[in-house]
Amino acid sequence: MSDEATKVTIRMGPEVIQAMEDFMADHEIENRSDFIRDAICGYIASQRGGASAMEGGIFVRFSELQMDALDKIVEGGVAYDVEEFVRRCVLDRIVPEEVEKDVFTNAFRSAQRNAALK
Repeated sequence: MSDEATKVTIRMGPEVIQAMEDFMADHEIENRSDFIRDAICGYIASQRGGASAMEGGIFVRFSELQMDALDKIVEGGVAYDVEEFVRRCVLDRIVPEEVEKDVFTNAFRSAQRNAALK
């Protein structure tokens, strides 16, 4: 995508405008352009089977500052991509350490049994 933005004009009825502005106020979204860009990205992700609010996934909105920091983490080689890094951060917070250790132990034991059968 180039540095120049293309202006797109759309028509919306007053009900849709009000719903959008109410949502924006509730979620501290500063302007309509940000909202519409995020809505389009979320829709595309949902249609491609990526992260979305449909089918058990989510769409997360980050500020430009947060996205820049996440991009720098990826550029620094700490993570393969932003999605993988965010997923790992969430899992680090919600999966208890004991559960993770049990999973690793069981995976290794299973691998040992499989190796013994070969």
